[in-house]
Amino acid sequence: MRHKFEYTVYDSKRIIGKEFERIATDPLWPFTISMSEENVYLQTKACDGKPLLKRPEEISAALLHHIKTLSEQYQSKILDEVVITIPSEFSKKQKEATKTAAEMAGWKTIHFIPEPVAAAFAYFMEIEIPNQSNILICDCGGGTVDICIAKVINDRINVLAFNGDSYLGGRDFDKVLYNHFNAILKHKYGINVKDSNRKYILNQQCQDIKHNLSTAFEDS
Repeated sequence: MRHKFEYTVYDSKRIIGKEFERIATDPLWPFTISMSEENVYLQTKACDGKPLLKRPEEISAALLHHIKTLSEQYQSKILDEVVITIPSEFSKKQKEATKTAAEMAGWKTIHFIPEPVAAAFAYFMEIEIPNQSNILICDCGGGTVDICIAKVINDRINVLAFNGDSYLGGRDFDKVLYNHFNAILKHKYGINVKDSNRKYILNQQCQDIKHNLSTAFEDS
């Protein structure tokens, strides 16, 4: 996004299935949100520079179709059944919109599992946990933070409770760094990147800082 921000869309999971009035817009989005015939659209630019309107379902469908293609290439067979992880806070409309996106991508049989539950199963597969253990798992993703409380009984994981916040995640950590460095640039050097396209460059650099710090912590 550092150089092609005007062609970029993201955060569709924070938009899909929501009414226009309930979408929390982000000033760092290089795209705009509009409403037409009771449908929400993301407006960006096509490769030829012309305006391009896409529904959130179309954005998610493109990603799900790409995943489907790669999975079929890896397994050398046609796949039509999928399990999709979704934020625990997803409403019925958001689930329906995600199902529509999956159908547009070519999936026939679609299952949903809450992200914190999926994180619990993934952790259980990687880590040997003593029987009768109570575990608390925190899954911090790019857009959400999910918590799952579970109990291990006879090598089976029993989910007791789960919840999450769809507006707390890696993207929000980026924003904290962005605001911090923008304040320094503004007060120390008289530069306000919010008034220009340089804000996208600064935001990308903040993401790089976050990733580097995360990697350094893992390697230490």
